[in-house]
Amino acid sequence: MTKDALLEIGTEEIPASYIEPAMEQLGETIKKSLELHQLPYQEIRSYATPRRLCVVIKKLNEKTQDRLEEYSGPMLTIAKDQNGAYTQAARGFASKYNVSVEKLIIKKKEKGEYVCIEKKIPGRKAEDLLKEVFPDAIKKLSFPKSMVWEESGFRFARPIRTVIALFANKVIKFSVAGVKSNNYTFGLHTISRKKITISTPERYETELRNNCVLMDQKKRRAELERVMENATKHMKGDVVVDQDLLREVNYLVEHPVAIVGTFDEKYLKLPQEVLINCMRKKQKFFPVINKKELTNHFIGIRNGISENQNVVKEGYERVLSARLSDAEFFFHQDTKRPLAEKAEKLKGVVFHDKLLGDRTMFGKINRVKKIASFLNDRLNDNVKVDGSRIERACMLLKADLVTEMVFEFPEMQGVIGRIYAEHDNEDKDVSQAVEEHYWPLVNDGKLPKTGLGTILALSDKLDTLTGYFSVGIQPSGSADPYGLRRLAAGILRILIEKQFPVRIKELIDILKSSGWQISQEVEKSIKDFLKLRIENIFETKGYKFDEVRSVLATEDDDLLDIQNRLEALKKIRKLPDFEPLATAFKRTANILKQAKKNNFEIPGTVDENLFKEEAEKKLFLSIYNLENNLKVSLDNKDYMAVLKQMVTIKPDVDEFFVKVMVMAEDISLRANRLAVLKYIENLFFKVLDFSQLQ
Repeated sequence: MTKDALLEIGTEEIPASYIEPAMEQLGETIKKSLELHQLPYQEIRSYATPRRLCVVIKKLNEKTQDRLEEYSGPMLTIAKDQNGAYTQAARGFASKYNVSVEKLIIKKKEKGEYVCIEKKIPGRKAEDLLKEVFPDAIKKLSFPKSMVWEESGFRFARPIRTVIALFANKVIKFSVAGVKSNNYTFGLHTISRKKITISTPERYETELRNNCVLMDQKKRRAELERVMENATKHMKGDVVVDQDLLREVNYLVEHPVAIVGTFDEKYLKLPQEVLINCMRKKQKFFPVINKKELTNHFIGIRNGISENQNVVKEGYERVLSARLSDAEFFFHQDTKRPLAEKAEKLKGVVFHDKLLGDRTMFGKINRVKKIASFLNDRLNDNVKVDGSRIERACMLLKADLVTEMVFEFPEMQGVIGRIYAEHDNEDKDVSQAVEEHYWPLVNDGKLPKTGLGTILALSDKLDTLTGYFSVGIQPSGSADPYGLRRLAAGILRILIEKQFPVRIKELIDILKSSGWQISQEVEKSIKDFLKLRIENIFETKGYKFDEVRSVLATEDDDLLDIQNRLEALKKIRKLPDFEPLATAFKRTANILKQAKKNNFEIPGTVDENLFKEEAEKKLFLSIYNLENNLKVSLDNKDYMAVLKQMVTIKPDVDEFFVKVMVMAEDISLRANRLAVLKYIENLFFKVLDFSQLQ
């Protein structure tokens, strides 16, 4: 027999960004617990709103299966004496498990015959297990920030007010954070505080829907889109649907209702980016466009029912109008004087107070200018940019940080800098670079489009990364308050995807040339940090982790070259002879490691006069010829051709290991054979470290 089970955690309003991860955690924890206890079920469904996290378990078995447990005792030769009677050892074993010696059985195992006990463990009832599984799952939930609100010190994102725990129509009794589990919850808090009794898990969603709560986030989102679409039917325009905003708003409401509002047309003179920011970021409103032009309409989403719409609409309009009025004032104040004149104020803005030298943002833009100039000089003529544009762009780069607009709306930095530069009739590329130098804003965000923006994005990120590392600030565990991982990923993505022909070491040299005093310790930290990010980036591109590590082990820091090697390796691994060759190489590496550990001599050159076996002569000749044949392919960086040629020596390697004893008693013979293996290792290491492949 199977029945449905339900767990609902009713809380005060949880931040929207916490909800989806918490919902997934809850479902996953319960799934693992049920699997651990071997309690079968058909499906686990997870739901969430701002005020409740919920899991419905469909068709959960009423109890676990009975099982047989076996306990091994002493060996039969110890358990019985010469007359076949049980010894004290056997009696002690039986007594430990509370059975008589007559119940002992004899079982044949790998090392001989043993006396054993078999015990039948009856299955456990689901409702007994759920008493452990449900509270345990609640306690294991983690949030970016949590709080304590009651005496036991229990931590959760927001105070827990109700807990529903049902197995069919039975309440699973337990208590968490001082709240006893029950079979009731509440509907939409803005319209009623009446208790809603849930008779069975099957009635849960229907009962909540009857009380204006759309529990299923997918259905709620569909309803959200529907009400917004309906709202725009009575006006000339289309709602601008931002998927991130839609996801956030979906977790801000339990019953979405769309409200259409308007604002004064005079604000349409403001840049569209400013208007949209005021609507989306600050008020969670959706802008409305007509023929690609922003209109003075917007859509706000209310958590409730269609009552007193005009009052709510007036409230929305009043709040947005105040925001737009502020933005208009800031825009007019900021544009009274050119952006370039504001750069001087950066002398009063601290980048980091522990930094040696100039600690201000003004000092930073001077360093960025030098880094960008060195970087630009390093580039080919076809991608090099005009040096005067670098100088001009750097002057404007961070000037918007001291504007009124960024002070009030920090998320506008870069965007408003570009808008103000355009307002001042600055060069188009220069204006664009002021915004683009912050890109990518997120790990998979868009990269700078212009050459100038690309150089400045790289230079600014390199300077920031070096600055923080030089004062001892590095990400640890999950903590990365300065976003240095994203910054490093941005540097690497630009180098790879923009095909920048610059090595990591060259970037460090450029930093040093631009005035950075980088200690060996800091340099190593930066390189190690970037190396970890390189692994992540190439793994997300579909290469296996052992492939990435085998290539990075060669200490190659040319990202484009690394990508070429990885692509060749990925293809060559499909050939049947490749994996056995890799295995033989690992054996080579292991022998060399063993020799090094034993302080055996490994000469730098091979003495052909010391060859005794035909197989070692043959292998040496193969390697010698291979080395000569590889030169052209290596020079052309044709790694597919290199690896294909390497595969051809597999038969000679196999024969060598079958017929030749490397660790011979004769010291000179052994040293010469180790030299042959070292010769192979050095040659193969020019492409990748085969020993890292799994």
